[in-house]
Amino acid sequence: MRETVVLLPGLQSDHTSWAYQIEHLKSRYDVFVPTGYHSRPSIAEMADCVTDQLMPRFHFVAWSMGGYIALQMLPRISDRLISFVLISTSARPEDPANTERRLENLATAEQEGMAAANERSLAFSCLDVDSLEVSQREALKQSAVDLGVEAFRAQQHAIIKRPDGRANLPLVKCPTLVIVGDGDEVTPPDRALEIHKGIPGSEFITIPNTGHCPPLEHPQQVNQLLETWFSRNSGTQPQPAAQTQDS
Repeated sequence: MRETVVLLPGLQSDHTSWAYQIEHLKSRYDVFVPTGYHSRPSIAEMADCVTDQLMPRFHFVAWSMGGYIALQMLPRISDRLISFVLISTSARPEDPANTERRLENLATAEQEGMAAANERSLAFSCLDVDSLEVSQREALKQSAVDLGVEAFRAQQHAIIKRPDGRANLPLVKCPTLVIVGDGDEVTPPDRALEIHKGIPGSEFITIPNTGHCPPLEHPQQVNQLLETWFSRNSGTQPQPAAQTQDS
């Protein structure tokens, strides 16, 4: 039986941000990207919406805001996880230093449109945004526009008010991989390292020359990491991973 991989994206993103991973994994796994949660007013309500869509057992990959949501979901899903992968995220509540940047980007969206806000956000998030394929950048921009300013507003305020997820880290009992780019300025590597230390037996990988968007900046490397990870942990019952890896 084919296993399911659930991919939960970040701020103002949908399946488009996982395009490289979906294409790579779809021949071997049932790949599912939750929908319908983007305009919910809190991380808790987003978590409820996503949880209601999920199947009995699955690999769970969560990126950035998706990680905030996933950590909120843990009390209800920890016994359903085959494995867990957290990419470029944080378990901490909002850093006040980030709030000003979020509100500035929201003002851009409200005054200049969602396309302008997406361009600004992507340029800040990627170490070298010009290295992304033009077609992929345009697809990301269009998906942000389609989701709309209302969803962007809801997500920014939900992120600012998000709960502290660190208390839920010990609930993770399945093999867990934490991935971060060494140049991530949105959720810096120390945030990922804190998650790694909070989940016993988890593995930790730093991707060099990468910002906040490893699935877009280095898709082939992320694809290979995920493929190897799922294969290694296929069908396992919830239990701590065996070792720590740092590269």
